[in-house]
Amino acid sequence: MKNLPKPISNYVIRFIEQFNSLEIGTSDKSRMSDLIISKKSQLNNLLMSGLGASTLILRLGAVINLSKKLEQGSDDEDALLMKQIIDNLREILPSDTNWKTIWEITCDSESKWANCVNREKGKPSLMEKFITFRNKYVHEIISLKIADVNKIIKGIDILNKICLEVSPLFENCEFKEVDGEYNFIEKQKGLFSKPINISLYPFVQKGNDDGLPYIFQGLYDNKKTAELISTFHGDVQEQDGGKHYDNVFNPMIKSLKGGAGRVFNHKEIINYYNECFVGREIESDNIIKWVIDSNESNNILSVYSQAGMGKGALLANIINRSSSQEINVPVIYHFCHTGMANNLHAILYHLILQGKKMQIWNLENDEISRKVNKLPAKYTELITLFHELLDNYFNITRNNNYGNLTIIIDGLDEAAVAFSDYHIKDFFLTYDDDGEITGDWNSNSNIKWIFSYREGFYDFPDLNNIYDLKVVQPLLGLSEDSVDSALTLFNPSKEFINTVIERGKIS
Repeated sequence: MKNLPKPISNYVIRFIEQFNSLEIGTSDKSRMSDLIISKKSQLNNLLMSGLGASTLILRLGAVINLSKKLEQGSDDEDALLMKQIIDNLREILPSDTNWKTIWEITCDSESKWANCVNREKGKPSLMEKFITFRNKYVHEIISLKIADVNKIIKGIDILNKICLEVSPLFENCEFKEVDGEYNFIEKQKGLFSKPINISLYPFVQKGNDDGLPYIFQGLYDNKKTAELISTFHGDVQEQDGGKHYDNVFNPMIKSLKGGAGRVFNHKEIINYYNECFVGREIESDNIIKWVIDSNESNNILSVYSQAGMGKGALLANIINRSSSQEINVPVIYHFCHTGMANNLHAILYHLILQGKKMQIWNLENDEISRKVNKLPAKYTELITLFHELLDNYFNITRNNNYGNLTIIIDGLDEAAVAFSDYHIKDFFLTYDDDGEITGDWNSNSNIKWIFSYREGFYDFPDLNNIYDLKVVQPLLGLSEDSVDSALTLFNPSKEFINTVIERGKIS
């Protein structure tokens, strides 16, 4: 712990010293019961030290990862990230849960910072366990009494893990004032390696009187006043909220209100796929025929195959053909890939914002306009809003000859890997105000859904109205007819065609 920077070292060392003095290292139920009876005051001090250390680690860790993310920000920043930052830090007063969320959404999932906020399937993360225990102890749902001895043991174990396993993230680092602002400086291994310098402004600022680092608490008085708390002594100071935080939050708000122009820009992906599109005219023609068929009530199409068969290229071709002047069926779409874009919650934001930019939602109704301009953060509420837009506010323009809308999501298996708790079945359920399932939902038949996924890697649900199209269920390798059709201009030999087919197979 010698290499921890202040103020974290102050808190962690205090906890460890108290922990060792109480000889809890090999604690059992009997030992803890004795401590609750004979040394309740010292045990409470230990818990308060651990809670203080863990809270500081949580908040500083969140701020560091947030500051890194903002520093790396680009025009391709995604909607979910911006929305969650706004909701967790500007729209409400940040709690431990909000700081945990900020840490979780801003850190690289493969980095050393991710371990304590990543959760195993069906289990809470270490930070979630801490927040649950902290809230129960502070609100006296758990207290120092014999009846709660097992819960106290578990709570102390959580605090000990954070101090011993999470605080080393800050080792060989320092919080240093540079040009009047506090920076987090990470020293790098290697003789000639330069340290990484991350500005923590405005979320960490120096105190007016003591110059020590104060961390952002939240915006008060209708976001006019910001409060910061000393990371050393816990005293609070106030400042003009707009003066320091508008430059961070306002661009995010503007970008969200501006629609999807800078959110999940998949133009490059589509252009690349269209360059790769070859030999799938039969499949494409069949899908387009279904897209424009207003009488076909089965309006859900699944496209699946092994990896590398060209699902993405096929769907990119469908997007271009559907939105062409000849057909003119609007398409809202999402290609799953790495990063925050890779989960169904984020995809919903993109589809709604994309539709807003394309003006396919009729937003003359004040209530629905307000909902679209201030999208709900809760997953089930977002699904309900999407249902409402599709059912009642899809704007069929004069140019839309068929009166249809196509929704394309490519790569459901990738979205599932990113966050397996969400499943496309969620989109076809109804929910009450508490997020509980109340029934099934079917969209109008003029809403055409196309989903792609790798066969064997995603369990597509048995939904109503699934369209049977054998040429894409599964999508197989190129056939002789496909290659011949694609290369007809060059009049290839049969031997050449067979070679193309053979090399296109997946082993």
